[in-house]
Amino acid sequence: MPPKVQFYTEQNLRNAPLPNHGGRYAVVAHGDVIDNVKNKLALAGFNIKEEKYRMTSDGQVAQGVYYLDYANDSDMGMMFAWSNSYNKTMRFKCAIGAYVHICSNGMLRGDMGNYSRKHSGTAYADVMNQIKDQISKAREHYSLLMQDKRMLENIILTPRDKGSILGELFANDEILTLTQVGIVKRELDKPTHTYNSHSDSAWTMYNHITLALKESHPGSYITDHQKVHDYFVNKYGTLITAQP
Repeated sequence: MPPKVQFYTEQNLRNAPLPNHGGRYAVVAHGDVIDNVKNKLALAGFNIKEEKYRMTSDGQVAQGVYYLDYANDSDMGMMFAWSNSYNKTMRFKCAIGAYVHICSNGMLRGDMGNYSRKHSGTAYADVMNQIKDQISKAREHYSLLMQDKRMLENIILTPRDKGSILGELFANDEILTLTQVGIVKRELDKPTHTYNSHSDSAWTMYNHITLALKESHPGSYITDHQKVHDYFVNKYGTLITAQP
């Protein structure tokens, strides 16, 4: 059975035992990532409204999400997320994104504002430099996400469309788990949130799915969100691939 994942404090992540794999393995400590992210966000003029940390009970895989006090959209703010491991099960990942104010649903693009790095060689320095680079471009990344949001708000889905989306993300793309499909189905039948958009819009459907993605493992949280975002934008619009 995989280690249980739940919310922890920042100090819990800092206290997780560091790995000692030897060879070319480069340790990227959870605590160092936290310090670097907070420092670079402050230097860029971003205030952290809330921070959440999750990790496996053995501390081998961890995740941090920072909700920032920045928005030019009434519904969504900016966020920064990272995932890290000590057990070689995943590369370090980080991404600029957005979140819905009323429920903290995440929004992450797969083509920009994201980064992954294998734990080897100069990984530590590369990771810290990449965090700085991403945060320096955060406003541009956020603006592109808001363009995608407005596009999805104008797409109206039929019940068949919604069923097709759910089936593809579960059976074909294997992004959603059976548990997450159940969450989306319950939201479709009896929504727990309203998203300031038509109840049948692609944007509302997107949020039913990202609400379910809160159950994603820290190791796949960023990738799951990016895959869902790319699915919607490629299906109903044009994914912008140029870096800002």
